[in-house]
Amino acid sequence: MNKLYYVDKVNKLLVSQRVLSKRSHLLVWGKLISFCLMIIAGWNGLDGFPNIWLSLSVICLLVYLFFVYADNRVDRKREHNQQMIQFYEDEIGYLGNEFSFQDGSEYIDIHSPYSYDLDIFGPGSLFQRLNRTTTVPGEKALAHRLINVNTRISKNDIDQDAINELMLSSDFREDYLSTPHFKSKVRGTSMYSNVNTMPDKNIKWLQIFPICSFLLILYLILSYILVGKISSITSATLTVLFVLQLFITIALSSKLKTAFCVSKSIIDFNKGYMPVIKKISAYNFKASELREIRNIAQEYLEDLKSIQRIESIYALRANPFLWLLLNGFLSIDVMEVLKFQRWKVRRLASLPTLLESIGKIETLASFAQFNFNHADYCIAKPQENMLINMKNGKHPFLGNSGVGNDFSISKGSISIITGANMSGKSTFLRTIALNLILAKNGCRVPADKFYFNPNSQIFTSMRTRDDIKGGISYFQSEIIRLDKAIDVALNTPNVILFLDEVLKGTNSVDKLEGTKKLLSFFVENGITTVLATHDIDVTSLELSGVKRNYCFEITAENPPSYPYKLTNGVCQNKNATFLINCILQKQHK
Repeated sequence: MNKLYYVDKVNKLLVSQRVLSKRSHLLVWGKLISFCLMIIAGWNGLDGFPNIWLSLSVICLLVYLFFVYADNRVDRKREHNQQMIQFYEDEIGYLGNEFSFQDGSEYIDIHSPYSYDLDIFGPGSLFQRLNRTTTVPGEKALAHRLINVNTRISKNDIDQDAINELMLSSDFREDYLSTPHFKSKVRGTSMYSNVNTMPDKNIKWLQIFPICSFLLILYLILSYILVGKISSITSATLTVLFVLQLFITIALSSKLKTAFCVSKSIIDFNKGYMPVIKKISAYNFKASELREIRNIAQEYLEDLKSIQRIESIYALRANPFLWLLLNGFLSIDVMEVLKFQRWKVRRLASLPTLLESIGKIETLASFAQFNFNHADYCIAKPQENMLINMKNGKHPFLGNSGVGNDFSISKGSISIITGANMSGKSTFLRTIALNLILAKNGCRVPADKFYFNPNSQIFTSMRTRDDIKGGISYFQSEIIRLDKAIDVALNTPNVILFLDEVLKGTNSVDKLEGTKKLLSFFVENGITTVLATHDIDVTSLELSGVKRNYCFEITAENPPSYPYKLTNGVCQNKNATFLINCILQKQHK
């Protein structure tokens, strides 16, 4: 359904691009013809009937400027269409399991309570599937949300109303998320540290010169129009001012150059956020969280327009002739540095709040886009009486192609899941935990029903590894992880431990005894646990009424098949011996 939606959008935009391309060609011819006519009319005006020809030249100039304006609008529309086409093609790729979004590998932390074990970051990760952010603050905010679900312990932390509004506001969401990714080379407010290269108090008095120059030029023009001559005294005064202002500009050139370099980097930084700030400011949100973000963006946008004008003046400085005139008559270098200094002082304190707001709306928009793409997933619902209750839940990375299973977790319960190798035990542990992370972030869940306690928290021990440089063996690493898990469980209410094949680094007898002691401790202290293991003997442990045995059974065929369906009880069939025999027979042949 959504793939057809995106394909239809792309086709319509391609048709629009062809129309705009033809219109652009006509406008180019219009610019060329009107410019040539303007030159011809101006040239003829030098010989005879100057008023008629010069008037015609002015008309041609206005027509030329209109064509330039219209062509620029067409170019912007074509650029926007191309951005939208790229957005829709990326979404088509996403639905086909081809991910072009950044994967957040830089956020991988092997010591995280759960993100390393659950593939939150990295190629094909949950982050990459959710990530539609267009800025660095957006990326950071999304990563922060995914690795800190344990800090969100109430329904109010989910921002469900804002996510639902963004999901239904397709025009805004798609337009916003199609914005080209902006990755600034400058980090936050650190760029402001050395900007005070020209304090206002040192050169503020220089502003009197361009004011005087402007008044004198105006006086000269009016004198020429009204009297027909120019005062020699006025001309001499203007010449002195011209030379003086040039001299001051050259004398301050070292400080001005430093100030321009610093301000240019800050202008580029702020200009990079201009597209997203404009889009946020222009939309009429209903959710309180989104309205607050819009108000922050609107306030900042007004001042951003002023630095756009400053940048336009900077561009004129590249022309030596214009630089000479502008600095001689208006001290433009000095004036623009002063103007920028005032802008910087006014907006410095609000920049972190702005970046935080941009990060939040991009995170919520990413969740909304996920929900839009998976409208067939269920809406997770908070409940208090159980930690998790899942009906026909599937792994988020598999979606509808996965096998669904029912499962529930109550506080203090011990769930032991047995099964042969490759039967689906580890994947199922990740299914439960990842769906809980989606639910706590306001995302839809691949299940028929999914109820969760907002206070539920996650800790995993599934993918331990050794550290040769640190002198930590595989088994030692696992013991450290289990010690951390116990410490967290004893000091954190409503935490669920997801453990996959504990004590793998020791012999089978020691492993069994250690696992039994561990489970007994969990029961005594009411620690909620979901344990996947090959050790069938663990299931015989008497753990009162809190223990439940589940299994992923395989079929006793040659070769065995894997239905990936969770059932009650203990697994009966194995596959290791059969698979080894297959390898040996292959080698023997």
